[in-house]
Amino acid sequence: MPLLLIGLLAIYTLALGLAHPEILRANWYWAVVYYGTAVLWDTWTTLRGLALGYREGNPLYARALAFPMLGPLGILLVDAGLLSLKAFFLMRITQDPILSYALAFVIGGNGHLVGGLWNAGQILGHRLWGPYPK
Repeated sequence: MPLLLIGLLAIYTLALGLAHPEILRANWYWAVVYYGTAVLWDTWTTLRGLALGYREGNPLYARALAFPMLGPLGILLVDAGLLSLKAFFLMRITQDPILSYALAFVIGGNGHLVGGLWNAGQILGHRLWGPYPK
């Protein structure tokens, strides 16, 4: 379910950004704030879920967490690479660096927001009803 929601939000954000590029171009700094807040929320809820015994569902982040010397920093490094890839491919569509990075930040922020909400739901379920039976 979260992947479907992330995909729909990405398509909607891309369509909105291409239809009204002046809005994202003028407010790119809010896209950075939104992205940063969503990354911190998702990372915190992920680490809290891992402490409770859950596993990371994203294979890229799971591999980054598997390296003992990186730890939680691995999530942020993988995320920086994914953000760069998004901006690179969006640059081919928009031909505008400010718009492509703003779109990449908002699309990445949407993914982290959904992931953080999903993690928070799992953590709340764990706190309210105890650990799920295996």
